[in-house]
Amino acid sequence: MKLKDYVTMGNLLCGFLSVIMIIRGNFVWACLLIFIGYVFDVSDGWVARLTNQYDKFGGEFDAMCDYVTNSISPSFILYYFFLHFGHFHWVAAAVVGAFPITLGTIRHARGYTKPLSYPCYWLGLPRPVYTLCIIAFLHSSVFLELAARWHWPSYITLAVVVASLSFLHLSYVPFVNHHKRRWRGMLNFGWRIFAGTPIAWVVGYLLFGTHDLLFDYLTFCLFIYLFVAWTQIPNEDILRIRHFVSTGELIEPLVHANDTWEPASWAPKWEH
Repeated sequence: MKLKDYVTMGNLLCGFLSVIMIIRGNFVWACLLIFIGYVFDVSDGWVARLTNQYDKFGGEFDAMCDYVTNSISPSFILYYFFLHFGHFHWVAAAVVGAFPITLGTIRHARGYTKPLSYPCYWLGLPRPVYTLCIIAFLHSSVFLELAARWHWPSYITLAVVVASLSFLHLSYVPFVNHHKRRWRGMLNFGWRIFAGTPIAWVVGYLLFGTHDLLFDYLTFCLFIYLFVAWTQIPNEDILRIRHFVSTGELIEPLVHANDTWEPASWAPKWEH
């Protein structure tokens, strides 16, 4: 075990403690621990680069910790949420809660036989983003306001959103990542906004004594990632990714890894 692995373990323990919080009925902290786990998940990469510590064990350990925090823990959170707040029958709540652990397990197992990423991209909605979307939506002011007025339509719609995100998680739809990528334009702007999430948490709690600002800020950032980041994928990359998924052949050179590549507009996807 190296230093980076102990940081990775923080992610695992946050996932475990999240389940403990749900068992104890502390829904808010169960969700906050998922976010704290994400901080550990990001930090272990920084520690690895600073200490130049890379090994196969670290990669496998990180994947397993991600699986616990982002596939197992969210299922308990969803079950509790739809049972106690949505007033679903326990069977219906269990069905919704089963999505993260079921599709997450399938994706995890598939990763041993097929790649889950392409240089500069994730294939399928990445696990941390998938889980953060869920906990952010559960606490978002927009959802809570709608649920207060139209209870059943709001909760049923949210259940459909959870199912949709789950299948997107299992898909081969490309999502931009930070590996081998030169950040440009809106991607660079969006990353800077997301980096301010911990600040939103601290400021929101100090000013209002609540964690709501964190979840609303997360919802805003993730909305940008889900519905804006895809516009930054050049059509050439989409064709290459489709070829890679069907044949396993990687076509070089990579567009976004090219030092001379610059988008001609704010939305490279629509460039010709």
